[in-house]
Amino acid sequence: MRDEDILSFVSRVSSGTGTTKVVIRTNENNSGEKNLPVEDKQHPFEDYEPCDSVTESASGNGSESALGIITTGFEPLEITDTGAKITGYITTSCRRNVRLGTYVIVPYGDEDLFARIWKLQYVQEYSVDDATEIHSRRMLQFNDTDEVDYKFLACLDPICILYEQKTKNGSFLARRMGDRIPRPNTPIMPVTEKAKIQTGLNIPGEGIFLGHLSVGGELVKTHAVPPTVPYYLRNDYSMGDPLIFRHMLVCGSTGTGKTFLTKNILRQFMNDDNRYKLRGSEERKNPCLVIMDPQDEYSQMFEDNPELATDDNFIFRAEKVNFGACKNTRTFVAKVDGEAYKGRSRAEQVEFTIPFEMVRYNSWLIAPVGMTELQYVGVDLLLDDYFKKTGQHTYNGFTDFIGDDRTRDHYVESGKIHESSFDGIVRRVKNRTLARVFDQPARPISEILGQIFKPGQVSVFPTEYITSSRIRDLITLTLMSTIVDNKLSTSGDAAVKETPIILGLDEAHRYLAGASGEHSRKLISKFADAARQGRKEGLGLFLITQDPQDIDDTVFKQINTRIILNLSNDAAIGTMKVKKEFEKRIPYLKKGQMIVQSPDNSDMVEIIGLSKCVVRHV
Repeated sequence: MRDEDILSFVSRVSSGTGTTKVVIRTNENNSGEKNLPVEDKQHPFEDYEPCDSVTESASGNGSESALGIITTGFEPLEITDTGAKITGYITTSCRRNVRLGTYVIVPYGDEDLFARIWKLQYVQEYSVDDATEIHSRRMLQFNDTDEVDYKFLACLDPICILYEQKTKNGSFLARRMGDRIPRPNTPIMPVTEKAKIQTGLNIPGEGIFLGHLSVGGELVKTHAVPPTVPYYLRNDYSMGDPLIFRHMLVCGSTGTGKTFLTKNILRQFMNDDNRYKLRGSEERKNPCLVIMDPQDEYSQMFEDNPELATDDNFIFRAEKVNFGACKNTRTFVAKVDGEAYKGRSRAEQVEFTIPFEMVRYNSWLIAPVGMTELQYVGVDLLLDDYFKKTGQHTYNGFTDFIGDDRTRDHYVESGKIHESSFDGIVRRVKNRTLARVFDQPARPISEILGQIFKPGQVSVFPTEYITSSRIRDLITLTLMSTIVDNKLSTSGDAAVKETPIILGLDEAHRYLAGASGEHSRKLISKFADAARQGRKEGLGLFLITQDPQDIDDTVFKQINTRIILNLSNDAAIGTMKVKKEFEKRIPYLKKGQMIVQSPDNSDMVEIIGLSKCVVRHV
């Protein structure tokens, strides 16, 4: 082969100004250039000088907004069934805008690769030993290192392929697993279309609003109006039952904004247009939101937030965020001897009492933690015999029954209950605390179920005014048992059975903790059944806790949607079992930031909640 057939050769010539120019000659253009003066010969390469901004491309193909290009200069491009190695070079002007977790698009032409940046690294551009004493001292005195002296590389994690799915009625954006490898030198583009982000992360286009998509605490922005990307929880029947009936959990350390966030989320369920079906019926009803309120904060859902401005209203409506007071809110106050509710609720208040009759089928209500198994069996036997007696059944009547010497002699001498067990039962059950809550002068809760469980109503049960933690627990457990028993029973009360119910349970770890006794095991078993069957019975659990590791595993496994705020407890973080890259972020989440883990709704993502409460919050 002759030298003239070689594609090109490089000749360095002086331009007369001290600058060296590179001229590439080929067979095709040799004749056209040989008679031109050196300084007038065409230079096929543009001069490159580093700058802080990207010059707009004349091609109009959008490359001016690219973050960089796919490269093979560092590692070969590779994609397999188990993973991929895709590396991109990030240009100097874009390096400050790239973060771990940033979502990007790599176009194929007919399709797009939707990916996430999972690793960033600098690599030396020129061979230099920068780990020396002389070099370090020079840099400490005067750092003249230029950004272009180093390669800035981003490793991409393919999430999916975005493509147009054609149907008879048109086409829509769809996604499938990453099965194509991008070509070298393909531009890496920021994602600026809201639809591509939502489809790429499998986020529904509508539903219950939870917050806005973010990366590293910064909102993801698009070219849409408003520019943020809303995150919705699926709330229709297109892919099964709404996810609230697969249960939700909000967890975070004290002071991370659990109540603020919970109010914003629960308010979304109380829209007049939000209706659910019950098993065996096509009729749709608004849900009843029942909230156990240990800090007297949720009754404020009855009031508007005076801090909301016109701009907030515009944004809320644009992103389908429900806001404003829930006027159909009622506060149900347990009558307790020596205690009076003087809380902040302006909603209608209804007093009730717990009739001892409810203990007939829920003996664990008076069986405190610490009872032995034999004592618990003895309580069941004593209650069964007591309720067989004619007449009115009250707590005082039961304590008189077990305090009678003839009763003791009967059970001990017959061998039904050991004497030490009997005495232990009497000591634990005859409690002045219990006497303050049972059979008080108010309507029994069993007679007002129709007032509590009404479609479209927010029913709040405050317990902050009660000084005794045992009484607070008793009231909460009574309500929980009432809901579960009636929902799971074929002959349950119609008000409970025929109403979709969302049970908001704050400090859930207090009531659903790992079983520490027979009565605890019975309660956990009951709620595990309710969690499994809640989907078809129209019962959704909304649990709020700062100690998710204490919730019994059988209940915890049934929770499909988990919203994780800042947690500093390693045991709590480990319990959530999130992806490693998200797990490391949890202790650094700021107020309002959260990780959403909902496999039936979307990929795991980071979002930021609203900066203002949609109802009153003090």
